[in-house]
Amino acid sequence: MNSITRFFKNKNTVTVLGIVAIVAMLWGVYTYQINKQVKPKSVPVAAVTIQPKTQITADMITYVDVPSAYISDNAITDKSKILSMYSNFNTVIPAGSMFYTDALTTEKALPNYLLKQLKEGEFLLAYDLSSAEVSSTWGIMPGDKIDLFMRVNSDEGSVMLGKFLENVEVLDIVDENGNSTYDVNDGSRAAKYLIFAAQEDIFLMLKRASYLDVELMPVQHGAWINDDDLSITMTTQELINYIRSRVVSLSTDPVAGQNRNTIQQVQ
Repeated sequence: MNSITRFFKNKNTVTVLGIVAIVAMLWGVYTYQINKQVKPKSVPVAAVTIQPKTQITADMITYVDVPSAYISDNAITDKSKILSMYSNFNTVIPAGSMFYTDALTTEKALPNYLLKQLKEGEFLLAYDLSSAEVSSTWGIMPGDKIDLFMRVNSDEGSVMLGKFLENVEVLDIVDENGNSTYDVNDGSRAAKYLIFAAQEDIFLMLKRASYLDVELMPVQHGAWINDDDLSITMTTQELINYIRSRVVSLSTDPVAGQNRNTIQQVQ
């Protein structure tokens, strides 16, 4: 018993045991880290080659086991975060490839998203919100229906102000780069354009009016107006006549309210 006690009280013995303990601890940590890096992890990968602007569905995803060290920080390992996303417009995802954050996007972020929202015969229009009064545009959201009032400074110096279009459905509110301002809630995207669509006769009327001394003003509907089933129409005849009398109609102009057979719905 005394010999054992003297053994452990020996400084050299304590030093050796301490070194052994430290080495064992370092070896354990090293082994754990190595096993952690090489331990296989099941991750979702593309089951087929996915072309750009394609919606990701469950049949396009399979799983493979890969070493954890091969999984980069921008790889998506949660299948629920992949489903219903789209391959980016400039990206092909090869079969067997992992899904990366910069290869996927939402449908609304695709460049042709707004074109897909058009009905047959419609054209996109953008209203510059920077020229509008804040009080008339605050709170307008995609899906809302608004009216567009028009101010005209006539050649005689008089002013006409009245409703030009009613029941204009707002497709989106975007910043100067075309990104939807309602996709974020941190205020990082300033509203620049109000996007809506109109049939060709209204589209031409608005584009031609933009070359005259006129001003458009978006005005929100009151809550008492049930506009769910109402469609966009031109209203004040005096304003319509004023515009028409100062622009040249062409033989190719459409008949109001009619769609051309040659205008196809955007696919």
